[in-house]
Amino acid sequence: MLLSYQVERAKVRMKSKEMTVVVLQQKDIHIEIREELGRVLLMDAADCQEMFLLSSLFRHSMQTHDVIFLERDKDSNMDLFIFNGAIHALTMKDLRKIKTSTRFTKTELYRLTLENSHDDSMWDTWEHWKYEEQLRVKADQDIGVINASQLGLELLFHQCAYLASSFTGHSHMDWNSTQSSIELIIRNIARND
Repeated sequence: MLLSYQVERAKVRMKSKEMTVVVLQQKDIHIEIREELGRVLLMDAADCQEMFLLSSLFRHSMQTHDVIFLERDKDSNMDLFIFNGAIHALTMKDLRKIKTSTRFTKTELYRLTLENSHDDSMWDTWEHWKYEEQLRVKADQDIGVINASQLGLELLFHQCAYLASSFTGHSHMDWNSTQSSIELIIRNIARND
């Protein structure tokens, strides 16, 4: 099993603020992002290793405040940006600028430590009210957005690690989003029977 994964990080300047963006191609990491029925954002990970990578990306964003950009490779998918909205107040216009600027920005290589297990003791102290309205999930044409607080990123981190280490195939995250948000479904395709 992999202990780390090499990612590219680009420094992007937006207005007067500089931020770091982790850029990954969906086809390279075997994760696909799609919007269905105008109200569901699907995050499909091929199997457990990819789900642990997704969990590690959420943890990385939570700890470093990096923006995660999962770039699509085909028209049926959509680009996805994951970020902490309290740290980076990004609009759709900003996200489109980031998308184009990362193509022309020099990147640095970074070794992302990968999760390989899940600590079930986290669920012993679970209080759903702590995580209510900590995620804002939306889709606009070809761009999906997960704007999460620290607690929202923590929830996604634990949920993906749980999906990777259990035989549960998918997780509906709609009860953690605001009423106007699109529903987020994270699926481990190999275990989604």
